[in-house]
Amino acid sequence: MAYLFPLSIQLTLPEAYPKDEHFRQVLESLQQHGFSGVELNIVRLEQIDPQELKSFLYQFDLKMTMFASGAATKASGLSLSSEDEDLRARSIAGCEKFIEFVGQFDAGVIVGFLKGGPAQDREKARRAFQESLRAIAPRARELQVPVLIEATNRYEAAVANSLDDTFGLIAAVGGNPFIKMLPDTFHMNIEERDQFDALARHAALYDSLHISDNNRHFPGFGAIRFDRIVDFLRDMGYRGGIAIEGNIKEDLISDIRETMKYLEPILREEE
Repeated sequence: MAYLFPLSIQLTLPEAYPKDEHFRQVLESLQQHGFSGVELNIVRLEQIDPQELKSFLYQFDLKMTMFASGAATKASGLSLSSEDEDLRARSIAGCEKFIEFVGQFDAGVIVGFLKGGPAQDREKARRAFQESLRAIAPRARELQVPVLIEATNRYEAAVANSLDDTFGLIAAVGGNPFIKMLPDTFHMNIEERDQFDALARHAALYDSLHISDNNRHFPGFGAIRFDRIVDFLRDMGYRGGIAIEGNIKEDLISDIRETMKYLEPILREEE
């Protein structure tokens, strides 16, 4: 099935994923619906053999498009905007570890929760995060691994909330082409006055877009008009991918089935 944009979804990789029957069923569902990739949350990278993971996903016509760092970040308590210098140094080292792992795939690293949470002094958090980006950027360039700074709402993070805010932080690393932004429709629904204007102004800095409804469920379970977003991206000449991310409403497989009933007619490439 041909879609206007390559379609992925964010999942958590089970520790014993080759033997996990439910995970296999999920991947079979993705294959049936024409997905081309998965963004994977992996808690313990040291337990994963990259070649084995690639081969496993290939069975389902899938590849890892992004390393979603949220689960590993939470497990290790990392924060790139922390005022604690030791914690920030540990977080920078952790991010470099993620970059080195992803360098073995044609994929990127998502920096969402890794940015750090809310802070009393947002300016201090912003300066700390900029310093962290400057430290991380050379390794990303060396290994040619995109690092995507996800714009998440003010209730979840002190930095990189709107796309304008994210752009300002990325500018601090001096135009490194491997430091990009990641818009997310759920967060944009909170932070942006005009989502379309924001997406157009920063089109040069993203080639991946998270799609999540206003209630944080998958597209089609809430009020966001994704047909308008897809039309806008197509008319803008967008050539990147889109990835479903969100909370589960019923169960993962049935939620995939329901969201694709909604998305397939919108995303299907015209013959």
